Amino acid sequence: MVAIGIDSVKIELGNKPNVFEGLLGIAVTCKDEKKFIDTYSACMKGALDKLGIKTKRTVLKAYDISRLAPEHENQILMPFLDGLKEEIERIDVYFTRYNPAKNPAISIYGQDQPETKNPVEFLRIITNGYPHNVAYFYLNEYGNKGVEKIYIDHFESCNTPCWEALSHFQGLSVVYKGGNCNSLISVADLLLRVTVMAMKEKHEYFGKQGFDRLYSVYPWSKKVFVHELGGNTAILRFMTPINRREIDLTQFIARPLVFVPTESLAGVATKEERSLFEDLPIFDDLSNFLSTTKGSFKYFRADTDVRLGKSGDYFLVLGENSEKLYQYLRNCGTSLTKITPDELREKTK
Repeated sequence: MVAIGIDSVKIELGNKPNVFEGLLGIAVTCKDEKKFIDTYSACMKGALDKLGIKTKRTVLKAYDISRLAPEHENQILMPFLDGLKEEIERIDVYFTRYNPAKNPAISIYGQDQPETKNPVEFLRIITNGYPHNVAYFYLNEYGNKGVEKIYIDHFESCNTPCWEALSHFQGLSVVYKGGNCNSLISVADLLLRVTVMAMKEKHEYFGKQGFDRLYSVYPWSKKVFVHELGGNTAILRFMTPINRREIDLTQFIARPLVFVPTESLAGVATKEERSLFEDLPIFDDLSNFLSTTKGSFKYFRADTDVRLGKSGDYFLVLGENSEKLYQYLRNCGTSLTKITPDELREKTK
């Protein structure tokens, strides 16, 4: 059955004060997800082995590769994508840019207290929610017949007509940290990296003709289809937030969901602790576990995440502080399952 992975990025081109801002989203489609995952693993391992790079992690995002081989990204990405191309049915590239002359002002939040934004302000507002716009317009064009799953990297957005339609699709899975634990989203993320690097290097035009020229040099170019989600009134209407109510993704989150609390290490800030965690072998085990179970993980926030957890989700206990927090949550009636690094490691053998 058909499966799709979607990711997006805001791209900035040029130099201050004349910086251009646009949105770029990529949807990667495969016909056989299991075969795609197996080929992904083999091709990634092969590309890394040629450079003598070893890692336990089976799914990598662009940032991971830039850390593993900062001087050799293309030497990994090009053979990897070339080897995987037979399992890719299509690569749909979506981009958004606005012409201030044609769209000088855009009205948002029409159902409660409307506001008017200029194009740049509007683009920044919809940036974090762009993956769901891409998913909607993909299904609007190709339909959902035969589509078993759509994996979307986690997003945040106020309610939109795009979401009102997309939320009825039964196979929707929103993945926290999707590039780390889902092969299809990972490939979308890697293709975004390839696109942005090439566009900046070649000073290419951010438009359909520019994308066509940019992709024409790659062996998989005939699988690429470019779509503009610009200032057309019909497109804009579906992408515009209609109220200030945040989209509730609880029922669409990829599970099992593993919550990772901070241990509040002495002298280590939360951001630094999370960065440290992602550099340690435990993160490889977590990523591999989630790529196998098609789940996702989230750094735990006490103010928002208690209601997000469901039976079958996990709470990763890394030390004394997280053990105490887990016991507190259990005593208060949550249904999260405790998992330790050793137990997580055992699940990935």
